[in-house]
Amino acid sequence: MLRPKRHRTTKTDGHARSSKKGSQVRSSKKDGRASTTKKDGPVNDLLPELISEILSRLPIELILRCRSVCKTWNSVIQSPLFINLQARKSHNQPSRVILKPIFGGVTATTMHSLFLLDTEERKSRRIHDKSWRFSGLQIMSSCNGLLCITSDSELGPVYISNPITREFVILPSPETGFSLLRHQVGLGFDSSNGKYIVVRAYTDKSKSQVNKFEAIMLGENSWRSLTVPDIIAECTINGSVFWNGALHWKIKKKPGRECMLSFDVSSGKFAVTRFPVSADVPDDFEMVELDGHLSLVQVYDTQMKIWRVTGEKIEGLSVCYEDMYCMNVRWNSSFNCEIIRGYIDEGYLLQVNTHRGPGGAWRRYLTQYFPKMEQFLSLIIPSIPICFKTISFRPTLISPMQLHFVPHG
Repeated sequence: MLRPKRHRTTKTDGHARSSKKGSQVRSSKKDGRASTTKKDGPVNDLLPELISEILSRLPIELILRCRSVCKTWNSVIQSPLFINLQARKSHNQPSRVILKPIFGGVTATTMHSLFLLDTEERKSRRIHDKSWRFSGLQIMSSCNGLLCITSDSELGPVYISNPITREFVILPSPETGFSLLRHQVGLGFDSSNGKYIVVRAYTDKSKSQVNKFEAIMLGENSWRSLTVPDIIAECTINGSVFWNGALHWKIKKKPGRECMLSFDVSSGKFAVTRFPVSADVPDDFEMVELDGHLSLVQVYDTQMKIWRVTGEKIEGLSVCYEDMYCMNVRWNSSFNCEIIRGYIDEGYLLQVNTHRGPGGAWRRYLTQYFPKMEQFLSLIIPSIPICFKTISFRPTLISPMQLHFVPHG
């Protein structure tokens, strides 16, 4: 397992806390400045732009190690140009998987940990930091190497974290909390201005039980209310996937069929996509990005069905039936699976969830499924917890602190 070398240094950049009203910030990031005394080799005769191009193609573990090779490389890797270049190139590489311990998987050892998986090498990198207070919270979304972590029953705290740099910010929270029926939070990136936006949908336990939407840009001090289509007022809202410049939720109005709500992060507009009867989209689908496409997936009984969302703008999205696979496994409420991501070789990574008997504990496993061969391949990765939540993840070096605390004046 490749790990970055760490050096004891004294922080002088003020990353420990910020006095900016309404927000808190902590960083346990180790200073990556190279302390080696090795002489720069011939490779450093290359232009910094070429060094950046080469290093940006490496896995994140090797990039972290390269910071300690020499001062030139360390300087290149910490530059904003390299960080942005590596983030763009991460979309041309297979996504990774990050894992958060939950339920029985939370122990004294794993309590303050996340796990970055290398499914090809069947290895995990445990990322541990005692300053993290993520226990009992959920990873709700991921965008460009940043995770959005919060509660599904309270408005705060909402963390935006980069587990690779071990930095996080806490977004402004209400002074007094109140209990919620639902709380779903999505994180998106506005390519028109280079800013990140967080959108949350929640339903309180009041008699009206009306859904409310709020948004905040990283760098702002307060949430602002969003106006949503009337159909959304009393719908059930689930999930959040950022795809093609928009956040997407699965919604259902009772009585009625399920449909999809989309929010364009650049224009700030909502749109509702109703599924045609001919598409035969079921009620129990999950939304996931597969091979760069937003997909609807249903795993029921012995079958997996996939629908693909097409279209460039949220006002013109449509859904078409793509494929159906016979999995030769009978899934049920105590033995089910979720698709985490697709593979280049036409396979899928599954999270298998098992529950043994009344009062029994949930256990979770990772399995590769190859439909054309009708084959499952168990993915045994040592040292991961017995129960966890997984999310597809593209590691980057983007700093949530630098995004959130924008200099003024």
